[in-house]
Amino acid sequence: MNPIINQLFSGNSIMNMFKSVRNAQNPGALLMSLAQNNSQLGQVLNYINQNGGNAKQLFYDMAKQKGKDPNVIINQLNNM
Repeated sequence: MNPIINQLFSGNSIMNMFKSVRNAQNPGALLMSLAQNNSQLGQVLNYINQNGGNAKQLFYDMAKQKGKDPNVIINQLNNM
């Protein structure tokens, strides 16, 4: 697995959060609920909102800025 993904998901709480949101019937509502209890997630959501509100486009733009292929990361997440 990509070292960036390993670092991102090294903590069980982050991995559990990812799986919960991915499997939720209403991911947006769950994400907002989690953000209320997790200041770092709240900061991420604020950053997304401050940059147009399109998380997907922001992810792709940031990956390009860092010289990473966003599709590789997405495929790795889908294979978890």
